[in-house]
Amino acid sequence: MRVLDTVVDPQAGNADPESLERTFEALLAETDYAEFLRILGIGRLAFSDKRRMRPVFTALCAGLWRLALRRAMPDQCDEAYERYLETLWPTLKDADAYMVLVRDVARFLPERGDEDFTPTARDVFSRAGREPDQASLVGMALFLRRLYDYFFNHLM
Repeated sequence: MRVLDTVVDPQAGNADPESLERTFEALLAETDYAEFLRILGIGRLAFSDKRRMRPVFTALCAGLWRLALRRAMPDQCDEAYERYLETLWPTLKDADAYMVLVRDVARFLPERGDEDFTPTARDVFSRAGREPDQASLVGMALFLRRLYDYFFNHLM
């Protein structure tokens, strides 16, 4: 994933929560799940691991998007984020478990997007049932920072 220069629209504060939600869904569709799995050491044929980690990845993305929203549009952040979570209820098989996962993953995210993502990376490896070496841990932390930058740079 290539992150371009900041492209946040100066009028971003005028965006309605629905358009922010649609933007996030479009950005989520463009994220690099294969790279996430590669850093975790999950191969192409590990179908059950890939299926198990998909909700973790989307929960991470939602948390990173919320961090980006909080920085760019603090007044609309919570409304857009909650609206997105509400739209998931009818579409998920086990929505309660997913909401718990989203909130649990958010506990490991930094307070701001310019802080260290290493604790989050360590949590991701723990959820995958893997013990990372230093290079993998740093690689995941950098990947998460790139995802955060991607969401922030493309909010509008």
